[in-house]
Amino acid sequence: MVGGGHIRIKKVNFTKSNYLMHIITSMGDKITSNEVDIFISNFLSYNIINQTEAKLLKVATSDNVLTVPQETKDTLRANIFKNMLLNLVED
Repeated sequence: MVGGGHIRIKKVNFTKSNYLMHIITSMGDKITSNEVDIFISNFLSYNIINQTEAKLLKVATSDNVLTVPQETKDTLRANIFKNMLLNLVED
């Protein structure tokens, strides 16, 4: 046997703030309504947000509210979503 190395598996405990910051920094400049729904569903599953916060995120990023040309909706939605998530990050 050559090398003799080993692999260490370690569970990383994310805090709510770390998790949200990871999502914010890894998100692109555009996001679809469907992608927002997936994020919100995951946030609820991991108890990152509550039902009220989920409803507010959903309403603020819905196509009904974004009354701008279709080509700019996903960019505006990403900006709104990121800013709302930033406000959920705890100091």
